[in-house]
Amino acid sequence: MTTSSLEIDTQKMFEPDNVEQLLRGWLLHAHKGRHRHDRAARRCDRERLWVGGIAAALSGVVGTSVFAALGTDTSVNAKLAVAMISIVSAILTGLNGFLNLSERTERHRAAGVRYKTVIRELERLLSATDDLVSKTDPPILDVQKRLDDLEETAPVVPERIFDQVEDEWKRRGAEFVGKAADLYHSKAEASDR
Repeated sequence: MTTSSLEIDTQKMFEPDNVEQLLRGWLLHAHKGRHRHDRAARRCDRERLWVGGIAAALSGVVGTSVFAALGTDTSVNAKLAVAMISIVSAILTGLNGFLNLSERTERHRAAGVRYKTVIRELERLLSATDDLVSKTDPPILDVQKRLDDLEETAPVVPERIFDQVEDEWKRRGAEFVGKAADLYHSKAEASDR
């Protein structure tokens, strides 16, 4: 292999011309992140309820069956059925603990809330873009750090949810960007009207 075949393309996918474009790009990214984590939290919570609910119901069936079996002479099939239900219940209970669905739900929910906070800050900054002249202004650097920290600490969104959100935003992203552009006009545009 030659050195040229090992070179990495360093061209950026998005190179904003000004602070307003940078903030709009981050705003779009933050909305997609919030959407991903909200959806992942809902999915984890739904799975937690299903797995936990089924495990609890099966445990109740096993407990009732054991008490019923104590008073009567039960068949081998009935004993086998109770044993199988007991095993499935134990597996579901263990799976619920192993998957740690309640903690995962909370971590995704917290990431979604942190994205919402960043969205509000970005919207505030977009309404005052004339006060910001450079990508190195402290408020811009603060939001960039918060987004970086959030990306570093947020739980991984399942690939299927990630892809679903990307597809949805591809379809409605132009609509969102158009609405955002209508909401956040610079003072120069406002004075032209």
